[in-house]
Amino acid sequence: MNSKESLDDKTFSTLSKVYMIALGFIAFLVIVTQVFIQGALANNDFDAQIINIAGKQRMLSQKISKTILLWNSPLQITRDNNNELNNSLKEWSEAHTLLKNNLNTLPKSSRKTTLENLFFEVNLEINELLVISKKIQNSIHSDKIEANKWITAFIKKEPAFLNKMNDYVYAYEAYASEKINTIKRIEYIAFALLFLLLLAEFFLLFRPATSKIKTTISELILSKDNAVKMAEKANTAVKQKNETLEELQVLQKAINQNLFFARIDQDGTIISSGKKMQEIINREKSNLKHIIYENLGLNILQQQELKQLINSQKGTILNHEFEVSFKHTPIDWMDISIFPINKNKGIVEYLIVCLDISKRKKAQNKIDILREDKIKTESAIQKSKASLIVEAQEEERKRIAKDIHDSIGQMLTALKFNIESLDPTQNEKFIDKVDVLKEQTKNIILGVRMATFNLTPPELLDYGVITAIQKMTNQLNKFTKTEIIFENNVEDNLRFETLVETNLYRVTQESINNAIKYAEATYILVSMKKTDQLLSISITDNGKGFDPSKMPKTPKDTSEGGMGLFFMKERMEYINGRVFLNSTPSSGTRVVINYPIAE
Repeated sequence: MNSKESLDDKTFSTLSKVYMIALGFIAFLVIVTQVFIQGALANNDFDAQIINIAGKQRMLSQKISKTILLWNSPLQITRDNNNELNNSLKEWSEAHTLLKNNLNTLPKSSRKTTLENLFFEVNLEINELLVISKKIQNSIHSDKIEANKWITAFIKKEPAFLNKMNDYVYAYEAYASEKINTIKRIEYIAFALLFLLLLAEFFLLFRPATSKIKTTISELILSKDNAVKMAEKANTAVKQKNETLEELQVLQKAINQNLFFARIDQDGTIISSGKKMQEIINREKSNLKHIIYENLGLNILQQQELKQLINSQKGTILNHEFEVSFKHTPIDWMDISIFPINKNKGIVEYLIVCLDISKRKKAQNKIDILREDKIKTESAIQKSKASLIVEAQEEERKRIAKDIHDSIGQMLTALKFNIESLDPTQNEKFIDKVDVLKEQTKNIILGVRMATFNLTPPELLDYGVITAIQKMTNQLNKFTKTEIIFENNVEDNLRFETLVETNLYRVTQESINNAIKYAEATYILVSMKKTDQLLSISITDNGKGFDPSKMPKTPKDTSEGGMGLFFMKERMEYINGRVFLNSTPSSGTRVVINYPIAE
């Protein structure tokens, strides 16, 4: 049985059988109930007829009494009255017989026994009344006195008959009511059984069957969806397979057209070869064109080296570059890869794949030459930078020496002459010269402080670059005619490494000094700003400006100018910072120093 037969025939056939059995039980219960109820209803119709007959008996007894009483009246007895009495007696007797026969057909029960006892008394009464009636009929024409006696007896006897007949009728009605109640109980029981059966079938059959069918349908839908997905995947796989085959065909074509490959045995004999390899073999026309080593443009030493490499690898992949020389093939370098192929019974073959790397080697040689040239150029630049740094240091030393000689040295010489010219005997002149000496000493001390401040300000080490720059601008305001404004937008007192703070300070100092000395500025704004990633110092002046494009990138000596800007950039690059210069002739200069703040 296949899966389709199992799903359709087995599952639904089982459900059909279960449903047929359940519906059969319901139908059987309904039919049995209807048969019993219809039979009982038919018996009840017959019981109603019997009750009617019993009531008719009472009516006939009264009719007979009336007829007999009419006979006893002064009116003359007619033939019709006699016939009417005979018919009533006959009908009364037949109805009594019918009641008796019906009583005999009833099933045995306590109720039937009660009915039999009551009917027995009724039977006695009716038999007596029939006998009296016959006697009345026999004596009504012959003996009036006798007839009146029997009429009186009939009238007295009739109420007893009617009472007992009523008792019988009531008993029979109770019997019929009991049967009706029994039918009702049976009907209620049948209805309860039918309801319970339907309820049981709903919970035990229909509901599980519905759930099963629902589950089956869900599984079918899921299977359908899975089948559709599998079909889509299969279609995708087929499509990918076709695409892969096409790519493999293109790759195979490309390999045949661009790669040199061959399959050889352990002795180097060519078993099969690609199109490009075969072209080389045919073009070179080697005497041993079936031996691979003789057809790769290798010299004797290279052939021996390749053989030894193959034998020493023992089944591993080999890759090596060789400088080759062909007679008729323009290839200078080859990358040779050898892949072992294990055959049955320990036989090993090799796949040799060769790549023409002549262009790559030439390009590599050019790159090596360019790299050597670059290294030489960078070395020359470094030497030039070192030379410029040395020159700048010498210039700085000369400037310091000149400042000391021109200012402090002259003041010391003047102090020496003034001290030598002191004459304690001349009181007034002596006191004036002492005052002059004090003023000169004060100026010397101020000059020494200024020189030492320019060399290494103590605020830089103690309080940081922000405080040091602020102190520098305040000092320069005192010593120069240029108005210098310091604008600090940094709330925190930032501290960095000593090297960083020193370079930031020196670059800022150099920018301010350039604005004072060369730009002839009368106004300089030094502004500091900070973001989460950057510290920015800008120096803006209203000097004469210049054209930055005319400045040499690397000045050869101090005569060309640009040494200050060169060392500013060198200092900032040394601490991973940058310097931006924006200047226009007659429009001032703006220098921006940016230093990235490490998180």
